[in-house]
Amino acid sequence: MAFDLAEMMEQLKSSMSGGGGKSSSGGANGKPVVYDAAIVGYGPAGGVMATLLSEKHGLKVCIIDPNLEKRWIPNYGVWVEEWESLDNDLQIGLGDCLDRKWEVTDSFFGGSHGTPADERCRIDRPYARVSRDKMQANLKARLSAAGVTKIAGKVDAKTMEHSAEGTSVCLEDGQQIDCRLLVDCSGHYSELVERVGDHNPGVQIAYGAEVEVKDGHAPYDENAMLFMDYRTDYVDKSKLSPEEAQGLDDIPTFLYAMPMGAAPNGQRRIFFEETSLVARPPIDFDLCKERLYRRLEHHGIEVTKVMDEELCYIPMGGAMPSLTQRVVAFGGASGLVHAATGYMHVRMLAAAGPVSRAIAAELKKGGPGTSEAAARRAYQALWPSKAKLQRDFHVFGGEFLMAQKAPTLRGFFNGFFKLPLPLWAGFLSGYPNLPHNELHQDWQSRFKFGFQFFFKLAPAVQFQLALAGALSGWQYGLIRAVTPLAEGEDAKDLLFDAEVEGIRSAAAAAAAAGADATAAAIAVGDGAIGKGGAADGGLGSENKAKERELVA
Repeated sequence: MAFDLAEMMEQLKSSMSGGGGKSSSGGANGKPVVYDAAIVGYGPAGGVMATLLSEKHGLKVCIIDPNLEKRWIPNYGVWVEEWESLDNDLQIGLGDCLDRKWEVTDSFFGGSHGTPADERCRIDRPYARVSRDKMQANLKARLSAAGVTKIAGKVDAKTMEHSAEGTSVCLEDGQQIDCRLLVDCSGHYSELVERVGDHNPGVQIAYGAEVEVKDGHAPYDENAMLFMDYRTDYVDKSKLSPEEAQGLDDIPTFLYAMPMGAAPNGQRRIFFEETSLVARPPIDFDLCKERLYRRLEHHGIEVTKVMDEELCYIPMGGAMPSLTQRVVAFGGASGLVHAATGYMHVRMLAAAGPVSRAIAAELKKGGPGTSEAAARRAYQALWPSKAKLQRDFHVFGGEFLMAQKAPTLRGFFNGFFKLPLPLWAGFLSGYPNLPHNELHQDWQSRFKFGFQFFFKLAPAVQFQLALAGALSGWQYGLIRAVTPLAEGEDAKDLLFDAEVEGIRSAAAAAAAAGADATAAAIAVGDGAIGKGGAADGGLGSENKAKERELVA
């Protein structure tokens, strides 16, 4: 057997010093730093996950992003009831991150199915806008206090390597990051996450502008948040081309508005947003902007200053991440966006607690298989069977909505908000740990919800919904979500503990086999050293202990 001990020693030394062209991040003593968790992406999802893992669970965490100081872009609207529940659960200062609250929300769905155009749908449920700046500053302070390492750079997905101990990636500048678990919060189009099946989501598009207006925004109420105005009577169709007139119905959009109070100059400050709920392919931002200003002109709302503009692009539905991969997807990368509404912010926060607890519990156990077991536990916390079945229900809803014209959507939402508040609120949240979600977590509850909802709808909308269920209910998971077939999916969760223990047992067996192989290599090496001792004048015995230590 050919055995070149000297060559093996050089390879070991090279490996230990980070050889092979990669530059490892080093600690104060010159040794490579191995993080418990490396978070890729510093948006709200990455910031929250890094905060929980470091502050609440004491893990060594780094967060990687090429633009660590960039201001977060979207404005988030939330139901106050949900936000307060999450603040109480996570204890990371969410209660201090709201910008403004409204006690009621208004919507307008008139102009179809016998509903008068000026009929207002008022909902007595408080709504609020999250201050992106306050939330970003809050998490930044917490990350600093918890000792989280911020690394400016972009991960090169092609360099990702998994081992029994964890994962390594390189940044585009060659710096190597080693961690026990990689958590990807880089967004909807991650290059690190594997998906199951074709990823062809619908997309929510919105153009928003925070503006000052001269004399308020009548006919809308200054004290109410405008949730949806789906009317199309803001345009005189007789003055449009046939294509433009048809487009108003075929490519529906709605207005969303947040009155923000008085500006320093006495004018009213309002955030307006024209939104395409979901479409495939997505509609154009310019169309949303054009429609927004046509609405404002129709209502006599005079904009005197544009203070900020916002473009939103939110993929909805599409393929799920593989739940057996070593990279933990979180936030947009994980499919958390509600496939029928576009909500994600509160759903991400609702998932953050269970996922961070699952990761920390497995990493703290240590031992062979820890990294793989932590990833599997994280995905089980993120997508238990009940949540996956709810997502199937939402995906069907999103596919139905993107196929409908404006009159059908007006009738759909007019019926939806006539349901008891806990029923529609539970559908809009649609994720464990959020208020009223318990009314949607099993197939019987979802069937009951669908039955009640169906009979709130106008006959023409009922026909469209029934037709969609018959033609595509199986394809998009509706049948499985609202029948006893769901019980088979729920039963899979009962086998999960055994699966994770199997991962750890297999890793322990592999580690034991590796130890036996190492012992055999040392024994062979001892023989080679002994034979060489006399020839080198007795120096073999002097070096023997050092070389055995290096092998070990």
